Amino acid sequence: MRRRAAAALAVLAVAGPAGCAGAAPRADRAPRPLRVSVTQDGRPAEIATGVAAGDGRVLTVAHVLAGGGRARVAGLPATVLRLDERLDLAVLAVPGLRARGLRLAPSAGGVALRVLRDGRPRTVRAAVRRTVIAHVREAPGEPVRTRPGLELAAHVVAGDSGAPVTDAEGRVVGVVFASSRDCADTAWAVGAAAVRALLRR
Repeated sequence: MRRRAAAALAVLAVAGPAGCAGAAPRADRAPRPLRVSVTQDGRPAEIATGVAAGDGRVLTVAHVLAGGGRARVAGLPATVLRLDERLDLAVLAVPGLRARGLRLAPSAGGVALRVLRDGRPRTVRAAVRRTVIAHVREAPGEPVRTRPGLELAAHVVAGDSGAPVTDAEGRVVGVVFASSRDCADTAWAVGAAAVRALLRR
């Protein structure tokens, strides 16, 4: 059974030095989160979050697109431009979407997640605990993938996968891909360096 993009992948292990939390950032300059939905064969839609990466392009998580299906972003039809399963990142083409390009930055201590809750953009305060190497299994029996990332002190819920992690200037330092099944205040994100590399392909 396919699951909703609930930021609930199995992160089996992480390794990396401990980090520190910084001051809570301002979110007024942060990018606006967008709702990504993928439907297939009459099943309930897989839901994730995306962020505009310029006119007609949206960045989101790859796992919401597993199995194909029809993607829409903020109600507009979307198609896959680039997809990297190892990093769990995807770029969608969304004709008619007008937006500024992403501003990217290195990891910061105090950050915020820009999410959609009840259809409205909201800010979730968070902190980067450390830089990690995450070993991830997307479903039982599937191969383990290794990806660089950020461990966050943050509470995420179903549909938050793909949410941008922003610093005090509204620059993106990462993209949420998973949350802990055992610890409600732990989540993981792919860092800005991986996002930059994908956008440049």
